[in-house]
Amino acid sequence: MIPLNQPEHVIAGLATEVAQKGMSLFCQEQLFPHITYKIILQIPDAMHISVSYVDVEGKPIYSSLVGSMGEFRTGMKLTDVSNEYRTKIDQLLRGIG
Repeated sequence: MIPLNQPEHVIAGLATEVAQKGMSLFCQEQLFPHITYKIILQIPDAMHISVSYVDVEGKPIYSSLVGSMGEFRTGMKLTDVSNEYRTKIDQLLRGIG
């Protein structure tokens, strides 16, 4: 993730759930709802042989520290979704991506 107000700052994270309009992720830093983030997703193919990358933009709905993990769980509402993202997510949900 890259905060649009700090384009040189990169925040690594792990998306645990994805959907057409949002996602859940974990990261080391708290994300804030007044900031829009560019999210670059690494998406494996169905055989897990290769990956592709798509990017979207979103704003956090919540970001809370999970004590046992030491990371922040964040719910992200997507605000700018490309057709490429929609296609990749649809393929993943159908098991053909």
